[in-house]
Amino acid sequence: MRPKSLLLLALALGCGLVASIGISQVLDSNNKKQASIETVPIYVALQNINLGDPVNDGMVSLQEWPRDKVPVGAITKWEEIESRRPKTTIFQGEPLNDGKFLAKGETHDPISGIPPGMRLKTVSVDARKSAAGLLSPGDRVDVQLYIPQNERQGIPHAFTKIILQNIRVYAVDQTVQRTAEGTEERSVAKTLSLVVTPQQASRMTTAENMGELSLIPRHPDDDLIVDDAEQSLEDIFARSDSSNREKERAAFDKSDEDIEASLRKDMSHNPTVAVEPPFRMKLIFPNEVSQVDFDNTTGEPLEAEDDYNTYRPTDSVDMESGEEESSGPDFSADNPDGKFPIDFE
Repeated sequence: MRPKSLLLLALALGCGLVASIGISQVLDSNNKKQASIETVPIYVALQNINLGDPVNDGMVSLQEWPRDKVPVGAITKWEEIESRRPKTTIFQGEPLNDGKFLAKGETHDPISGIPPGMRLKTVSVDARKSAAGLLSPGDRVDVQLYIPQNERQGIPHAFTKIILQNIRVYAVDQTVQRTAEGTEERSVAKTLSLVVTPQQASRMTTAENMGELSLIPRHPDDDLIVDDAEQSLEDIFARSDSSNREKERAAFDKSDEDIEASLRKDMSHNPTVAVEPPFRMKLIFPNEVSQVDFDNTTGEPLEAEDDYNTYRPTDSVDMESGEEESSGPDFSADNPDGKFPIDFE
């Protein structure tokens, strides 16, 4: 073998030896560090444990945890959790803590979960008022009030208004917390319990007696409180608001005045009386045909110079006095026979 090849082979063997020694030293160092970390056995949940469910040995296991990572109150002995019930949901992989469990033999008390200074207000709901059964404990809602028209109670128009915002749902029927798996069966609730202040509870009670309450779900991270003006039928159908009502009343008053003035003006003039044309008679002679016009009221023949088109009856009525001036056929003493003034024989 050539000296050059032997040199390269020796160099490769030396590099490999150095690398193996370095790796072994690193591994030994890690093992020494791991051996130096002190661990403590604690119980950890193997599955999600729902609120109120008694704990059995199939739900938990004893695992080694670094002492500096062990939470305060961690359970290290089985006797400390046997047959105890959690106060809240415990999730898979979570260390069991004594503060999350009720005492042995104690059952869960929902009322004890109400925050200090708060109250629990329960309202009756149906599918329409509770978002079709989608609400669960922990959700956030706005409370909306609908008041129908009731003129006897001084409510001239129906309206709606949001009276409370960002209220937490404490319980749906008797369920006060979601299941750990989140696979609970959805059903339409009959009652919902809300966490409110004493003042809010009084406000809701008053609102229930005045109208109808509905719950409007909102995003759990949405903390924005908005100004909500009441909505009436006029607002929904884009009718006039209170400012426009004054303008409408003024326009109606002016219109009434114009109509009244027009009527008075028309009544101040004498009414036009339809005039009937005079009675016309044709006289036929052997050599000629002539015609004679007679007054409709008196029966007297009209003079030739009277214009047929401008004829007006002799009778007239004084429109101011209302007295009738009659110039009809004369059947008085001057005409004792009471005959028609014209003899047509």
